[in-house]
Amino acid sequence: MSDTIENVLNFDDADLAANRLGQLTQKQKDLLAEKAKSHKSLSKGIGIFIAIVFGGSLLSGFAMPIFSLISGSVLSGEEFTPAILLSVLPFLCMGLIFLVVFGGILLLVLRVVFERANRKVDTVVRRAEGKVNFVWVERQERNLSSAGPMYKTVRVLEMRIGGETFNVKQELPNVINQGEEWIFYYTNHPFKFLSAEKID
Repeated sequence: MSDTIENVLNFDDADLAANRLGQLTQKQKDLLAEKAKSHKSLSKGIGIFIAIVFGGSLLSGFAMPIFSLISGSVLSGEEFTPAILLSVLPFLCMGLIFLVVFGGILLLVLRVVFERANRKVDTVVRRAEGKVNFVWVERQERNLSSAGPMYKTVRVLEMRIGGETFNVKQELPNVINQGEEWIFYYTNHPFKFLSAEKID
């Protein structure tokens, strides 16, 4: 094979030796810290973007019709009277209901996003051991492009080993044969394959 498991997963003998003992090398600690920091920044950025775009849309959707009605009355020279206020009241009630419902949904989404951003780092060294089974699976993912259907079908390579399932790089089947017995060392959050070794 032209490539090796060490190159695909980016580890060396020192990393493997430490992982066998349930430990991380300093190189792995630095990589995981950088990955956790990047994940946190990305999640917070997404949360801020959602808050600004959708929160702004909600507030403008609530305020603009009322502002237009009031400013239209003022510009036409009409005196702002209780009658005008009563005419605005139904729009105000509808706007408040709209704001409460969709504002609540927005707050729930933001809560999930920021909880993920502040999720506690878990770099305990774990292991999955057993026969390797590579499987291509199809999933439905949201289409981010403005053209085409809302969802698109994507093919993802999974590796199943020791009761665990992982999304893996397409290079992995080039260095591991189907049905071979391996041990993989990994962390949960941020997720990373630390090292691996074949069971003879």
